[in-house]
Amino acid sequence: MKNQKFITLCLVALGLFTSCNLLNTEVTDPEKTLGKPGNYWSVSAPGYGSGDVEIESNSDGDVVLTFPFNGQNMEVEGRITDKGIYDYVYSNGDKKKPFPLVKFDAKVGDKYTFKVGNQTVVREVVHRSTEDDTFYGFMLIKTIDVEETIPAGVQVNGENVGVSKILWRFNHKFGFISARVTETNNQVTNVDSGYTNATDN
Repeated sequence: MKNQKFITLCLVALGLFTSCNLLNTEVTDPEKTLGKPGNYWSVSAPGYGSGDVEIESNSDGDVVLTFPFNGQNMEVEGRITDKGIYDYVYSNGDKKKPFPLVKFDAKVGDKYTFKVGNQTVVREVVHRSTEDDTFYGFMLIKTIDVEETIPAGVQVNGENVGVSKILWRFNHKFGFISARVTETNNQVTNVDSGYTNATDN
């Protein structure tokens, strides 16, 4: 169960997703975003194995991703537009409440917040490259880095998240690049995407 919660929380970035009125002005055509069905990201994490996370479907920007886990095909939902990537983790799947993971025009210091009960999850842009400074495969690329802080006791689907901090890295062209996940016991796991076909389609 711990592995499942961890992977679900981390890989939702690949859908890898603020108001509904704002989202309606964003382009959701999968031919013009990273959300085209069939796009996939090869992802690995020490101790958790590796596999491809693939976009199974796209309905007006709302995407379903599938990935193999423990002998089963798991699903994660999120949202992709031309402006950014959103998820429904803390809303427990409520599509009226997308929570930005990254906005491609983000500036350092931008913050996105989401209330969970009486607690607030914060995502803050802590770095935006001005030159190619991060390896992705054999290339150097720019990234937008978003640090997510999760208060102790926050629950998803009735269970404690078990994670206190995530440092996400995204690229406007390739989407999800990596995540550095710090669990509540201070164990750190790096989740990396080594390849995506998203720019080939």
